Amino acid sequence: MEKNRSGRLFCILGAFCFAAVIVLWLFSRISRSGTAHQVVLMGDSVVGNELYNVVFDEMLARKLDMEVFNAAFGGTGVVSSNPEGYESYGAEALCFAPLVDAIILRDFSVQDAAIERNSTLEYFPQRLSDLEETDFQQVDILLICFGVNDYANQISPDLFEQTLDESIGRLMEAFPNLSLYISSPTYIGLTRDDEVIPCDSGEWGEYLLEEYVLCQERVAEKYGIPFIDNYHDSIINEETIYDYTIPSDCLHLNEAGREVLSDNIARVILENMY
Repeated sequence: MEKNRSGRLFCILGAFCFAAVIVLWLFSRISRSGTAHQVVLMGDSVVGNELYNVVFDEMLARKLDMEVFNAAFGGTGVVSSNPEGYESYGAEALCFAPLVDAIILRDFSVQDAAIERNSTLEYFPQRLSDLEETDFQQVDILLICFGVNDYANQISPDLFEQTLDESIGRLMEAFPNLSLYISSPTYIGLTRDDEVIPCDSGEWGEYLLEEYVLCQERVAEKYGIPFIDNYHDSIINEETIYDYTIPSDCLHLNEAGREVLSDNIARVILENMY
């Protein structure tokens, strides 16, 4: 009789332990759940905005034959031009450095608050929501495409390089299986008083766009990650810029320009995969 009771007790305890294991497993799956992506693209409006019905991530996805999630936000850079005002203007909180913090900590409360309180580009809320659902443990490639707005805002190249360096270091530590690529801006112009100012003229400000490109190259070399030099190794230059950008600003690429940029990026990624 006593033996039967002991046997039933062991069965009950065994069933309880098995149920507990199942519950813990399910909780683990739920807590780690998130969207898996082959490629995540982070950057500014050059790659983030839809222009003339040309969606850059779709173009790149076709050339790579991979899924590409576009997490780029127009008006952003590596460094926030107003770091004390993350919550005062949406784009400040969506720059690379604060987004890296949010991705690693899985805490986008600052970004959510900034978008909720301010008018932003209409694609921002959904894009941020999709980024929040992204599990970077399941991302294969992160493509980093900044520099234009850091140059436009005349952020110190030293600060730009330091911030990019620290952000990439943190990403590599948090996601050791993630393959990173840095993609530089192409040759561009910026418009002031209806006049296009070439990025190598020295008329925009103290710093030239090329200085930021060289910073990117040094950071890529430091971490041993591929660098895509669209500034020096591209057919987009001071002589051809009007053929590859929209006429109103000489900054945002038209369809032909996006073909050139996506070709460069796809070539380097595919070369490093095989």
